[in-house]
Order: sequence, then structure tokens, then C-alpha cells
Amino acid sequence: MKMKAISAALFLLIAANVSFAQIDEARAAIQRGEFVRAVNILTAVLAEQPAADAYLYLGIAYRNMKEYEKAQEILREGARRYPDDGRFHFELANVFLEVNDIEAARSELERTLGVDPDNATASDLLATINMSEGEVQSALRWWNKSGRPVVDDILHNYSLNFGSWVVRRAVAFHPAGVLHYDEWKTTESRLFETDVFANVGLEVEPTPVTDHYNAILRTTTKTNTLSDFVFGIVRGAPFHISFLDFWNIGNSGVNFNGNYRWDTDRRRVEGSLKIPVPVPGLLHIEIGNTWRKERWDLSPSILPQFRPAARFDYKSNGLWIYMKHIPHYRVEIGGGLDYRNRAASGDLPQLLTNSENTGRFTLETNLRLVDRRYQNRLHLEAFAARRSILGDVNFTGGVAELNNRFTLSRDPRASFNWTLKGGTARGQLPVEDYFVLGLDTTTINPLRGHTVADHGRFGKGPTGTDFILFNSDFDRRLATLPFFNYVNIPFVAVKWMLFFDGAKTFDRNRIFQQGKLWLDTGGGLRFETPTHSFNVVYGRSLRDGTGVLYGYVEKRFW
Repeated sequence: MKMKAISAALFLLIAANVSFAQIDEARAAIQRGEFVRAVNILTAVLAEQPAADAYLYLGIAYRNMKEYEKAQEILREGARRYPDDGRFHFELANVFLEVNDIEAARSELERTLGVDPDNATASDLLATINMSEGEVQSALRWWNKSGRPVVDDILHNYSLNFGSWVVRRAVAFHPAGVLHYDEWKTTESRLFETDVFANVGLEVEPTPVTDHYNAILRTTTKTNTLSDFVFGIVRGAPFHISFLDFWNIGNSGVNFNGNYRWDTDRRRVEGSLKIPVPVPGLLHIEIGNTWRKERWDLSPSILPQFRPAARFDYKSNGLWIYMKHIPHYRVEIGGGLDYRNRAASGDLPQLLTNSENTGRFTLETNLRLVDRRYQNRLHLEAFAARRSILGDVNFTGGVAELNNRFTLSRDPRASFNWTLKGGTARGQLPVEDYFVLGLDTTTINPLRGHTVADHGRFGKGPTGTDFILFNSDFDRRLATLPFFNYVNIPFVAVKWMLFFDGAKTFDRNRIFQQGKLWLDTGGGLRFETPTHSFNVVYGRSLRDGTGVLYGYVEKRFW
């Protein structure tokens, strides 16, 4: 009996040695390109004594022979038999990459790292795939798990010399350190805030040193060509507005932005300078002047007893300054002053339709609390006017806004967005400082079945000293159209959307109508650039049974 056990053990040992020798022979055949020979050897091994390496190299041999279905079958069988061996998932990823199934390859690489978290080759390949598709967050997340990428040099548009001083000041990471996602995102936010660049991107390329990389900042600087000026003149023509912009004057980082609205009832001339200050992380200062001459008609929104005086003229000349700093992409802080020399003429002293001037101070912050497939942003704003400091009136108020976005699929083609916003104000409010809900060319409080003006005259939208607003929409990307930075547009992402809004206004001064719960619904198209979105929507008010077709611009923040 003892001799039989010894004989059995010797037989198994000899068989194992024979199998290992055959697997080594098959591996050598694969290296020589003799894939058929390798398949024959490994098939015989699996018939006699299955082994993990036999499944693995048989799958590799089939992949090299372009027998992708057989390769997948063998590798999946190996993964089922040996669930703790991440090599099968890695080789499956290689198979899927060869047939251009990127999503399947990404899934197999993630499974590889689930089994073998220290597999640097798998994390490097997964990060490369994500970077190639613009998924910088996912790429750096996988790299960072293994302490990579260590940055040797920072290049600007593939050059060691920075082409603009604002880029150098905006960078939040440094050579000889690991590049983290929040550092890149902070850099990106600072660069976009300058308004100097039409697009900003990141590339990470390997160096000869293992696990060391160069970080390449790619920026597309806005230009001042004849076509840019012509486009600025005509792009706002449907809304009776022309724009005049000079970007990055003398490569200084300073911009001039002006516009003129020639609408008979809403004339406006505005000009501003945006100046980056060379402090760590950049300080953005914007100084501007706005002249307005408008005719208002508050009949749709004011209480019946005030309608005889609902129409009036409004004129003002305002000087404003605003400062903003981005210490981290999750935290933005800003503040400023807006002084308006007013000359309104009307019979509504409750709304300051007179020549009293205002000096409004503002302090605000933006906080990004979550930044994954679910993202959110909290905006907090406080404002006040004090006669003892500047101007002729006293009032205070604030706004809180929570923006939310959930990406429904792995790629960002489909998303559900919702926003909850509220505001309150107290004191002697000038008419232009009331909260107004509805659409305008640049919309602040979008109730998308309403507009703020009727036939050019302000006063149509729901108005009050306090409001609550809920916006929700579902959108899906239809196509991305390359513009190659023509008229300073690198690309346009076209999306369709469906929306539903709800709102309620209150007026503690008892001048405007209140009490209605506004419910609006509709759909439209979004045309998104990296920084802004032009939306064309048809919205319908479920309370009034009226509809509106309108286009407006909003700034993107994700």
C-alpha cells in the first residue's frame, strides 16, 4: 500500500514536470511566431492535466492567430477555473482592444485590478484608455492607486517653455511629485476662468524612467482675427445685440469684452476689462461699466391696484468691480461692488422709480461637495447696500443654489440634472434688484416656460423679494461637431433635452402678485462648448397654458 502511494506521487510529479516542460515549449513557440504548434501542444496539455498557464498561453496563441472568439472562450474558462489569477482578465482586455471593443476592455482591466491591485501594467493601460477618451478623472484615479504618475517635467503645448505667464501661475502641481486629479482640475478651472483659452486639456506621456511621466498642458488660445470680430458682431443679431471682444491683449492675459444692445426698449452699452493678477493661483479682477436705457411694463406681474403706474422709463450708468480666486477647484470665492447712478422716472416710489443711487456689495462662494458620477455644486451669495457707505438706499439679501448632475451611463452621453435655488431680500429694493424668474439672453433664474420681457420690455416674468425655483432636465448627446477653433470654438456638443421646472415667488413689500405655483415643461437642444451652452427650448406654462420658444446662453460648470 505504501509503495502504491509513493508510485502515485512520483507519477503526478513526473506528469507535472512534463506539463511544465510542454508549457515552456509552447511559450517559446509563441515567441517564435509558431502559433499553430503552440496551440497543438497546449491543447494536448489541457486534455491530460489542465493548468492555469496552459489556458493562458492557449488564449494568447489564439489571439495572435486572430481567432478572437476562441481566445475569449479559453480565457473565460481559465478565469472561471482560476478566479484569483488576474492574468486572464488582462489578456481578455488585450483581445477586446484588438477588436476595438473599448468598453469591454475597460471592464476586464478593472476586473484585473480587482484581483491584482498592484498590477502596474493593467493600471497603466486602463489609465491610457481613459486619457485617450478624455476621462482624466478615471485615468488619474487608477494611476494614483499605485502612486503614479510621477511628473518629471511640465510642458506647455509640448514645449518646456510656457507660452503664457498665466499658465505658469495657474498650475497647481509640480515636477517630482505625483499628479493627482484635484491638482489637474484646479489648474483647468483657473485657466478657463482667465477667459484667455478656448479649450484646455491634459496629456500624460511616459519617459524612459519607469513610472515617470511628463505632463503636457494643452491650451488653445482665443484669437482676434477678422472672422472672430465679424462673428461677434452678428452672433447676437436675433436678440438685437452685438459683441466686441479683444482676447489676451499683447499676450498679457488681459481681455476686453464689450456689447451693445440696440433694442428700442432695452438699450444697453457695456464694456469690461478682465485682468489676471500674478499671485499664486491667480486672482481675477474684472472692472466694467454698464449704461442702460429701458422701458419697463410691469402689468403682467404687478398687483392690480398698481397697474396704472406699471409703465415707466429706467436709465442708469453703473461702474462695477469683481474679484475672484480659485484656491482649489472645489472652492471658489469672489466678491465685488456695483455702483449705479440711476435716473428712473415713474409713479412707483415703492420700487424706487426715481433718481436714488445704489451701491451694492456682493460676496459669494462656490463649493463642489461631490465629484464622481454624481456631481454637485453649492453656490452661496450675499449682497447688501448701505446708505452710510455708498448710495442712497438700504437693502440686504442672499441666494443659495444647489446644482446636481448624475451621469446615467459610463460615457457622459446621458445625464439627469436638477437644481434647487432660493433667494430672499429685505429693505427698500430698487426695481432692478427684485428677483425675476424666466428666460432672457443671459438667464439667471430660468423658469423655462416664461420670459422676463414682453416685446422688449422688462416686467413679464414672475417677480418678488423671495423665491423658490426647481429645475430638472434629462439630456443626451447626439453628436460632437469639431470646429477646430474657428471663431474661438473648438467643438460643439449637440444634446437634446426634456425639462420640468417648478417655482413660487413671494413679495414681502406687497407690490407684485404672489401665491401661484408655477409649473413649466418642455424640451429643446443644447449646443455646448467647453465653457458655455447655448440652449434653444420650447417651454409651456402648465398654469397659464402659454408657450415660448427662446434661445439663451448659460455658463457651464461641469
